[in-house]
Amino acid sequence: MKPLVAFFEIPAVDIERAVRFYEMVFKKELEILENGDEKMAFISLGEGTPIGCVFSLKGYVPTSNGITISFFTEALDEALERVKEAGGKVSSPPCETCEGSNEYFAYFLDTEGNRIGLFTRNILPLA
Repeated sequence: MKPLVAFFEIPAVDIERAVRFYEMVFKKELEILENGDEKMAFISLGEGTPIGCVFSLKGYVPTSNGITISFFTEALDEALERVKEAGGKVSSPPCETCEGSNEYFAYFLDTEGNRIGLFTRNILPLA
């Protein structure tokens, strides 16, 4: 079965600021591409096809009240520290999805005001 999610876009008012933020949080380099009034920086899984992008276009507005995309991370607490260092704000601390699941998630607001999630399995958050 093919994955259900084909592609995502994370809105940005200031694409350069947003790209710096995500480069620091994900420890990956993103390249800004322009197509007319559109600016985008693709996010991929390793060297493969992009799965999404940070996207800037007049009228395309970031939000903390809509759909939330969550990303896997190996070390939730370390990723949340990078969020803060990069200018984001942790909006909910690490929580276990269900008691005994050994799966944890947390949410943050990026520099543009988007609500984004982080998720990890089988790794307890640091105290």
